[in-house]
Amino acid sequence: MRWLIPPRLLIGLGALMIAANWLFPIRHLIGPPWTLGGIALMALGFAMALAIARRFKRVDTEINTFKTPRKLQTDGLFALTRNPIYLGMLLFLSGLAVLLGSAVVWFGPLIFFLAANFWYIPHEEEKAAEHFGGPYLDYKKKVRRWL
Repeated sequence: MRWLIPPRLLIGLGALMIAANWLFPIRHLIGPPWTLGGIALMALGFAMALAIARRFKRVDTEINTFKTPRKLQTDGLFALTRNPIYLGMLLFLSGLAVLLGSAVVWFGPLIFFLAANFWYIPHEEEKAAEHFGGPYLDYKKKVRRWL
């Protein structure tokens, strides 16, 4: 299932969340104007993911989850979290859930978190440990997976 890269999962879950909200509007947890806070979360998440994607391109390292990284990144957002792109994507989906306001849509952020935490990230950590060795293991001890 290497075709299911994180951006595809993000887009698919976002579309399913919108469809579920429309088809099964189960109990609104958040109402206007508070739902507009979701836009801020979405913008923050998008900005984080975009900033890291641009950085990866600038320093010429691999962004694809299933390919081998070329350079270890440990500063900037990487000093706060080992996975700023996944955190950004999770914030984006959480913001979408807040914006939609319905209880039914929270499956999106949950599924994304589970996929990232138990599939994407372990795969990337294994590749990084193989490729970068000690420096990566030292970094891993200092910086948390999420926050």
